[in-house]
Amino acid sequence: MNAPVWHLLTGEYPPHGGGIADYTALLARALADAGRDVHVWTPAPVEPSSAGGVTVHAMDGFTGGALSRLGAELDRFAAPRRLLVQYAPQAWGLRGMNVPFCRWLLARRRARDDVRVMFHEPFFPFGWQRPRRNLLAAVNRWMARLLLRASTRAYVSIRAWEKLLRPLAPRGLEFTLLPIPSTIPFVDDPGRVAAIRRELSEDGRRPVFVHFGTYGGMIAPMLKTALRALIARRPDARILLLGRDGPGFSHRLCATDARFADALVAPGYLPPEDVSLHLQASDVALQPYPDGADTRRTTLMACVANGVPTVTTRGRFTDGEVMLSVAGYPAASEPHRMGEIAALVLEDPTITRIGEGGHASLRQGTREFYLRHFAIEHTVARLLADEGGG
Repeated sequence: MNAPVWHLLTGEYPPHGGGIADYTALLARALADAGRDVHVWTPAPVEPSSAGGVTVHAMDGFTGGALSRLGAELDRFAAPRRLLVQYAPQAWGLRGMNVPFCRWLLARRRARDDVRVMFHEPFFPFGWQRPRRNLLAAVNRWMARLLLRASTRAYVSIRAWEKLLRPLAPRGLEFTLLPIPSTIPFVDDPGRVAAIRRELSEDGRRPVFVHFGTYGGMIAPMLKTALRALIARRPDARILLLGRDGPGFSHRLCATDARFADALVAPGYLPPEDVSLHLQASDVALQPYPDGADTRRTTLMACVANGVPTVTTRGRFTDGEVMLSVAGYPAASEPHRMGEIAALVLEDPTITRIGEGGHASLRQGTREFYLRHFAIEHTVARLLADEGGG
């Protein structure tokens, strides 16, 4: 009996792209490990390959003739084809307004293919600050409506997306929550973790705090405020800045605040395995997000997956039940509170709901919480549970 076939359509795929690329690669491997025949179709500049049950097809775009060629390639497989689209408007070209692609998917559904859409992001928001972008916001909503009409079922990365998409969806369309798992693998190497920790902490004399991210224009000011509050409370802090742009952020922060001269360590880009080891070597993570913590934040999920007690921010997209009440992570509505709470988590882990047994227990509870709720195996189980639908 032939293995069930899954076709993953994605605008991004490694070695290029960002979070969606890494997520799609992780999902493709996990589906293949579950015995599925996985085909990835992407316009990203990749080399066609086939290994371990995953075949990667390099397309020349997702517009015009490229869509016709993609359809012809898919038609070589037995009907109905199961298409799982990794969707964020900006990932599909045409400046986030690829209406032809959405119409093409609707045509595939009408031709009896099983079309499923995973909404990483639904659409650009309306706003008076940038009225020219309101055209993009309007077109994005039209695209979302087309995609929902094309879908046999819809997947969302956070609960808030269902609330936004439900008014655009056909009556009765099923929505399923698929939280984004960590794309940083957990590396089980206590010896290397201990060596990194000894170096960072100066043989245990300094607590190690960490931030993992891109240091972008919206997050960097929040992080700066949080770290200033932290260094005021813990002048002995060692602060590890993980991510490609960590050195630039470190330079700017040291140039404006002498207290950080001996505090910051910014190694720059590290392979995923080394990111895991450095996260595990840290005591507490500070992860601010302007619209709040949620499971589409792969940097947040990387911290939790690697057992780092994490302080983050509440916001309009924060799922309080999942991210706060169940996990018990302290969250702050103001960035300066993050630094204060991060120090408190180190000094008194019992302020969290899973830290009653001390810091080691808090670390273990953090990782166990991730494995219980967000590991990629849960994503695959949910997808396969309705594999026969369409």
